[in-house]
Amino acid sequence: MKRKGTSVLTALLLCALALLGALNPPRAHASGLPSLVVTGDVVREVVLTGCEGWETVKIEYRGAVYDGVPLLSVLAQAEVCGEQVQILLAAHDGVVAALSLDEITQDCCLFWHPENRWQFTAPDHPPQARVKDLEYVVVIGTGPEVPGVRFIHGLEESTVTYGTLFTADALQRLIKEGEARRGDCSVTAFTKRSLIPLGQFVGGAELPAALAYFADGSQLEVPFDGFLEWRGRSGDYLGPDGRTRRPDLKGLWLDPPELSVTQLLPAALQALETGRVLIVLLDGLGYYELIQVQPPFLGSKQVQRARTVFPSITPVALASLLTGELPPRHGITARGQRELQVPDLFARAAELGKDSVMVEGTTKVVNTSISPVLNADLDGDGTTDGEIFRAAQEELARGADLVFVHFHGYDDVAHSCGPFSPEAAAKLLELDAYVEDLCQGFTGTVFVLADHGQHPAAGDKLGDHGQFSLLDLTIPWLKWEQP
Repeated sequence: MKRKGTSVLTALLLCALALLGALNPPRAHASGLPSLVVTGDVVREVVLTGCEGWETVKIEYRGAVYDGVPLLSVLAQAEVCGEQVQILLAAHDGVVAALSLDEITQDCCLFWHPENRWQFTAPDHPPQARVKDLEYVVVIGTGPEVPGVRFIHGLEESTVTYGTLFTADALQRLIKEGEARRGDCSVTAFTKRSLIPLGQFVGGAELPAALAYFADGSQLEVPFDGFLEWRGRSGDYLGPDGRTRRPDLKGLWLDPPELSVTQLLPAALQALETGRVLIVLLDGLGYYELIQVQPPFLGSKQVQRARTVFPSITPVALASLLTGELPPRHGITARGQRELQVPDLFARAAELGKDSVMVEGTTKVVNTSISPVLNADLDGDGTTDGEIFRAAQEELARGADLVFVHFHGYDDVAHSCGPFSPEAAAKLLELDAYVEDLCQGFTGTVFVLADHGQHPAAGDKLGDHGQFSLLDLTIPWLKWEQP
């Protein structure tokens, strides 16, 4: 009986090992050659499955000649991000060599060897650079524009780039995936994972959890005892059990505002039950810009911090404002998308027997349940704000229960001149006067907020938005009763 038990245990272990191999096979191409992945802080991943399609040079290695692909050519196609770039050559057996991009020449090549598989050669480098059986070439870049997982805590921001994430301290864990049974035999399947404790990036944060933002626009409150897992040009979040996975984490906000743009809909509907509602959306106005300028009218009201959605762009954020839902639910996750998948504020107001009007600029941003009142730049001053203001006055005078007014001018000026520029401040003062005038003679609840903020940039645009950053995500929220 003892021998039988031992043999069954051995069989089970062999089955489990076979399953591990099946779960994590080496990436291969139809040619039969395992692939080499160039990834990390690059615009796009490049997968080498052979030398076909590449300009090659002849490599002499141990008396034989091979076709080599210059590493610089591969990196050029991948488009390296950042400055002071390091290149990591990572082998299947765990060997890693780090080289400075500045020291890589055209003689530094990748080539396929029948025994050593993908190999790197660099005649002018020490022999430790000749890494064999390569699995990854990982680019590590520095600089504010390098993508990665971002962290916000108070006014502080930091980024762990995807290349840097490859080098983070990790725990090797066997994660149980499940059990299978056939007759009298059973197998337990595991996956070996390299789990990066999240706590190492949020050291000293005496908080129970953080708000995680993901690439699909979803949000999730996550504990600090969870993990990250490197995925090349992205990072996944895994729960404390090592199994609960949310792909493509974009950032963690350690102390986010309690208010969210998704709370406008329920708050507006509640206010509609007792009176009229005026909602003013100041496109592109961040919380910190409003606080800095302190315009006379809005500055006299109580301003609260609120958070917007990711990506922090107008169609996505406006859809969340109007539906009370995050992007995966309302269906608008990028520019060029307009169709809402859930009822909007105007449809919900109609269910209460209330009539609504939406005053917009030159075009519809999203397709709402009511047709917006569109306004062109009739006076040729380069903005539609004046036309929107006058149209909103007319609609308020008609007595609609819900009036939604969307000013676009601040966003335009902040893009061209910068969000903290004198020009942006002047535009905010102009809009402040418009809002004050709209409130004259109006009785009911007033909401003033923004869809997103902006951060200073360089180049053709001195202000930009759309990324996971404090300035892009933090918006003002004002609510008061107008007697």
